[in-house]
Amino acid sequence: MSTGDTLAQRLGSLLPPLALAMLALLGCNRGLWTPDEPREAEISREMALSPSVIPTLNGERFIEKPPLYYWTVAALFRVTGGASVLAARAISVAAAAATLAILVVWGSAAHSRAVGWLSALMLATCVQFLVSAHWVLIDPLLMLTTTLAAWAAWELLARRDSGALRLLLYGSLILALWIKGLIGVVLIGAGLVGYIVVDRPAHWRRLRPIACLSVLLLALLLLALAIWKQGGNAALWEWAYVNHVQRLISPAGSSGHRQPLLYYTWTLPFALLPWLLPLIEALRPSHWRRVQLAGLPRPVDPARYGALMSAAMLLLLSASATKRETYLLPVLPLIFLWLGIRTYEWWQHWQLRRDAGLSAAWWLQALLLAIYALAAPVAAWIWLKAPNAWVIATLLIAALCVAALIYYSVTAQRLRAGPAAMACAIAGSAVVLTLAPVLLNEVKDMGPFVRSIGQALPPGQPVYAIGIDETLRAEIPFYTGRSVLPVTQSLRPAWIVQQDNHDGRAASLAPDYVLTRERAFGPRRTLQLWRLQAPGETP
Repeated sequence: MSTGDTLAQRLGSLLPPLALAMLALLGCNRGLWTPDEPREAEISREMALSPSVIPTLNGERFIEKPPLYYWTVAALFRVTGGASVLAARAISVAAAAATLAILVVWGSAAHSRAVGWLSALMLATCVQFLVSAHWVLIDPLLMLTTTLAAWAAWELLARRDSGALRLLLYGSLILALWIKGLIGVVLIGAGLVGYIVVDRPAHWRRLRPIACLSVLLLALLLLALAIWKQGGNAALWEWAYVNHVQRLISPAGSSGHRQPLLYYTWTLPFALLPWLLPLIEALRPSHWRRVQLAGLPRPVDPARYGALMSAAMLLLLSASATKRETYLLPVLPLIFLWLGIRTYEWWQHWQLRRDAGLSAAWWLQALLLAIYALAAPVAAWIWLKAPNAWVIATLLIAALCVAALIYYSVTAQRLRAGPAAMACAIAGSAVVLTLAPVLLNEVKDMGPFVRSIGQALPPGQPVYAIGIDETLRAEIPFYTGRSVLPVTQSLRPAWIVQQDNHDGRAASLAPDYVLTRERAFGPRRTLQLWRLQAPGETP
């Protein structure tokens, strides 16, 4: 082997980790975006100021979730010298990166090194992971713990019996319980039960289900006791019933997001974009036939493990009345372990074919990837009505990748068409992460305007507001350090912040209030700062 070949191979082996690192770091240079990010960041800030078991928002109990996520972000706030958007976002980014690393190791051990990297790259470039991995949310950290649990269970079922693996399994499930309640534990439990019932693996007893349930019951009781000891019966009821039972059967108000039963049948394909063709290929009946030799134990097929686990988890998520796209995060790594293996097997077979041209399925996938790569810069051009340097640069990068994919596909260069397809997916994801803060930060980030409000008000005073919602209760304390109080009929504070959602319900202030500053955040939210005129002051 020549020196040039060795250098090329070394550079090629560095490309996958560099691509994953790039996708992890891009898009972090933005403020807190509504609706979820301000809430999670502010709860964590208050947790850093006053550590407790029960989280608070604007000084009031907010016990939708257990405290572990908020403890984690609060600890980072303290280590880094105070609350910041970057520190809050770092937890989600780190959890997503760790999940990708697990998928690389898992796929490599289950099949091959190429499968490990392929699964991770496909997951990193799918729409739902791409968005959620850079969002200040609980779900990326939950995804990390459920992926760890699923991986440990697979190792026990497929490879070896180990006390350390059982400890990893049980510990990951306990962390999931303390991060987001029972949902993480129940998802993994449903997935394992579904897999064991269908495939009947020989070593399922290695999971020690009775011991696992006993440990989890103890962890659940300790969490419930801690909540009850600090907040009493009301806090325990709110956490145990409202945020578990009511979310499952009949969410109302802020307790959940009611969606129809088949909600994930159309949201899941969108979440998996641009990898719909690998999903269709993996669902072919020929991939579900089992190979078993007489007299030997039934082997654990990692692709079937990922597929059956994710199917059972999706059924459970669909049964709940509360549904959101972000709830798919714990399922995605298992889906892409399955898709990574099946895509690699299909690609290996595809390269051996001697057809003069490529199939219609390949061209459909190439079309999806071309649209995925070009959509963001073209949309940005239309949005801005005139291209800027960012738009032109990203459009050129996307166009170059698309041109390479089309050229290698037209000339049927199969060995190069596959990497060109992945390059399109990476380029499209990188372009989205690059352009999103440039285009949307002005509309989604209320931070600079809220800071200016805090600077205008006299020091030491709370912020009196009209139209208070969860967003204002988070944004104002996080950026100003002041609490938010509602304006009542008996109050005439010197300064009032009013939120107008343009729904016809905005209150009219007395004529002696003068508007000092105003800022619109999209078509449905405007913030206004009003000042009470002094007696005799000219309007």
